[in-house]
Amino acid sequence: MREALAGRGSDTPVKGTKKSRDLPEETHGGPLDLKPWRYGDSSAATDAMLTFRGNPTHTFYGTGPVPEKEPEILWKYRMEDFESLYYGTPHVWAGTGWTGQAAYLDGYVFIGSQGRSFYAFEAETGKLRWRFQSSRQIKSSVCLYDNKLYFGSVDDWLRCLDARTGEVVWRVNTGRDLDSSACVVGGKLYIAGENGHARCLDPQTGELHWKYFVGAINRGRKTGSYGSETSPAVIGDEYYTATYDGELFRLNAQTGEKVWVAKTGGDTDSSPVIWEDFVYTAAEEESPKIFCFAREDGKKVWEYKSRRGFWATPAIVDGTLYMPGDFNRCYALDARTGEEKWVTHIETKSWSSPAAVDGKLIFGDFRGRLWCLDQKTGAEVWKKKLGGHLHSAPIVMNGRIYVGTAAGTFYCLG
Repeated sequence: MREALAGRGSDTPVKGTKKSRDLPEETHGGPLDLKPWRYGDSSAATDAMLTFRGNPTHTFYGTGPVPEKEPEILWKYRMEDFESLYYGTPHVWAGTGWTGQAAYLDGYVFIGSQGRSFYAFEAETGKLRWRFQSSRQIKSSVCLYDNKLYFGSVDDWLRCLDARTGEVVWRVNTGRDLDSSACVVGGKLYIAGENGHARCLDPQTGELHWKYFVGAINRGRKTGSYGSETSPAVIGDEYYTATYDGELFRLNAQTGEKVWVAKTGGDTDSSPVIWEDFVYTAAEEESPKIFCFAREDGKKVWEYKSRRGFWATPAIVDGTLYMPGDFNRCYALDARTGEEKWVTHIETKSWSSPAAVDGKLIFGDFRGRLWCLDQKTGAEVWKKKLGGHLHSAPIVMNGRIYVGTAAGTFYCLG
């Protein structure tokens, strides 16, 4: 009965057709000049940004060097807006939201927007090469694999696009919103969703390998927050995702069978991060804590309590976990023990998942500022005012910073 509430949807993929919604809204300059795929059977690389947090364990954030002083705006693009009724009140959706991280491959940047469009830019110049338009907001981060793009939308569809042209290869209706971002491991595509299902699909065809119901689809007091909004972390035969009901699941990535469930005590949108023998996540205001669990059995290793909770996904580099929070602070903790290394007051709250690159930590805040802190000390290196809420996760590729804001503009800084 509970699983029946997950929404209608379908596990049958629809192949790309010539219907208007399956074609790019606009194209410029012809197909992208992408090299033959060279990253094997996973969405992981050290010279490209292929998925949310860089790889399926969520532990790669880009390549430097990061500017030592406030960067300049090298180019910017004002994205399309989307007007709709939000519980009967007119509302304009703009820019990038949570998580809203871009992908980078072969000199091109790919990003979805709350304005329901998905964009392909030339990374050097900001020239728009093609734009695909969904019917609703695109909040998930994109996954790149085999020169194809995978992303979810508030219109409930998981889409696969040809990265060269922006044309739909296949799409699957999951029944509810998709804030979750996909990753590919071993030639299989993994995602979660607000319909309460964890899924494993064939990235070439969209055919379902397995799905498992993690629940959490009760209509809570938080509008639009159900099921699993986290982006799954995957390594070997381990699949991790967390839920609105405050549970972290480990599933068998090959079969979809449950291995264990750990409790976080509150809505958990912070995506799992796998590092060494541990898996990390964090919960919102009902249980405002960062958690470290043992991968083997799900036992809690440590927890760190703040106030007002966490929406970002932590970064882990060289044994240190970095995490901004809703309590106007950014934290650096020992990843093995949870002990504080430093805490920096950032004047307002942050939901932005930080990029830890070149000894610097880069993230946005609710006042539209992009922060750069020193990883060792937490001292401010610089901050840049961009405007609007800056919820999205920045990426750093070849020393350039790519990030969007909820004010409607996507930026390249350097």
